[in-house]
Amino acid sequence: MQKTDRIYMAIGMAVMCMLLVPWLILGERAVVTYHDQLDGEMIAYILQAKHLFDGEILPEFMNGASKTALTPPAPASVLLFLSGKYEAALFVMQLLGSLVGFAGMFLLVKDVTGKGLAALVAGGLYGALPFLPVYGFSQYGLPMLVWCVLRLKKGKHTFLSLFYGALFAVNSSLALVGFAVLAVLGVWLVGQVALNLVAQKRQVDKEVKEQAYATNGLWRQVCLWLVLLIGYIGTNLPLIKQILGIGESTVSHKTEYVLAADGFVSGWINGLLYGGQHSQDYHLNFLIAGLVVLMLVAIVLRESEVCKRLASSALWAVGVNVLLAAVAALWNSGFGIMLRENLGALGAFQVDRFLWWSPCFWYLFLGCILAIVMELWKTGRKKTTILCGIVLMGALCVCGLQILKNSDVKSNVQKLRNPDYAALSYEDYYAIGVYEQVANFMAEYTGQEQSEYRVVSLGIDPAAALYHGFYCLDGYSNNYSLEYKHAFREVIAPALQESEYLRDYYDDWGNRCYLFGSECPGYYTIEKNGFYFSHLELDTEALDLLGGDYLFSAAYIANAEELGLTLPREKPFETNESYYRIFVYEVNER
Repeated sequence: MQKTDRIYMAIGMAVMCMLLVPWLILGERAVVTYHDQLDGEMIAYILQAKHLFDGEILPEFMNGASKTALTPPAPASVLLFLSGKYEAALFVMQLLGSLVGFAGMFLLVKDVTGKGLAALVAGGLYGALPFLPVYGFSQYGLPMLVWCVLRLKKGKHTFLSLFYGALFAVNSSLALVGFAVLAVLGVWLVGQVALNLVAQKRQVDKEVKEQAYATNGLWRQVCLWLVLLIGYIGTNLPLIKQILGIGESTVSHKTEYVLAADGFVSGWINGLLYGGQHSQDYHLNFLIAGLVVLMLVAIVLRESEVCKRLASSALWAVGVNVLLAAVAALWNSGFGIMLRENLGALGAFQVDRFLWWSPCFWYLFLGCILAIVMELWKTGRKKTTILCGIVLMGALCVCGLQILKNSDVKSNVQKLRNPDYAALSYEDYYAIGVYEQVANFMAEYTGQEQSEYRVVSLGIDPAAALYHGFYCLDGYSNNYSLEYKHAFREVIAPALQESEYLRDYYDDWGNRCYLFGSECPGYYTIEKNGFYFSHLELDTEALDLLGGDYLFSAAYIANAEELGLTLPREKPFETNESYYRIFVYEVNER
């Protein structure tokens, strides 16, 4: 790597670190995306770390659910949570993700285009994307993986590439992206084999050495694929055994998922232009700008071999994303749903996670377009270059602003400027400072350890109680026992009967095994204010049979006595700054 490129990389790494300074300063007061992160995946890391070498059960979760009910999306990152500093562990995951994302995209664009400045811009934007850090390298790590494949194809950096492949496999999710990684790289390998066979037939007098070199590169890539496969199997063996029905495995609640079909064309367009769940990358503006640039310089592309090669790479990246969006749309279309309904729990498999590949290729496309504009300047076409540069810079400014607006960086800067900024913080979500009071009261009131009684939460996410070591009957999981779903349903049946929305939400999906109330303004986040439950629908007899001893409620329950709940302490637990106040109710024995 040239000196200039090393400087570019150092600048990019410094920017990635600077973006996280507000979070570092705020610590637990930082604003952190909680949906699909603090409510589920964080608890998976915490409990798996607590029971790393302790059987196959998580005793705190859903009355002792299997470990496969909370599979960490980046298994190696469980090690970060062994210290018990959970917020710091999440911060480290974000830092590592951003750095690996930037470095991977920088190296990939530099390798494809040869332009360090283009690599800096594309890498900087990619590393700043607001992917959820709990997914480890599942998204941030893809560009580096593609770079490793290209290095192996050229017979370079073999050990480094294979090592990174192993690291990627143990620090990314098989269920969320691993299957797509293996599939895409598998297609890539098959394509290369086909091209080699065609080349062999056409090769008559060419050097044998050149063909041997290509074959050697192919075997290196096959080794990388095998490393990924072995790594995924090693870190997901219990989950794989459950999927295949090997050994004593429970029936997943996924078998009752009700699948709704989307239109193929609309799904394909949305996936292509906007990405899928958790893979939004705000590429639309620079995609349009890039295509405009290609049209403006169409004549030059025919004259310059460098520009022609770069344009080919850019269009290749677009073509890959077109195919990925089509696969995702087909899986969710009427035809796809018809097939999935006969697959049981596998029918709930989210093939639209193929779209997690898309940001990698969109930002590679951006790097190629930037390189084309830079190459144009060398041809002496100053006016065309300036016009293209203006179009592209406008799109990049919009893209950058969208990234900052939708990331936690903006919220944390606001939090630093105004401590009363309303966004829910890490501390708020987990009710830090409040649950410590609850734990002390419970120890004094019951004389028992937390493991000796079971609790449920109402109006506050069960993740908060789990975070503080309570043993919970409720929780968020995308793969727990169908039998347990049915048993818990008896507890909330009265509430489901009063609300069609909640009934469909639980019966047709059910990942949130929570207490619900039809009059609740927010089904699991009730901020402390004047709201109270005037007529809570709850079957406390079923709750008692399930093993429930206490109910932690974020609001007062007016009909508690009627339900068979008693309030050992009238005054709720709270702090001056807390988002929640918590009432502790005891479930009367039946």
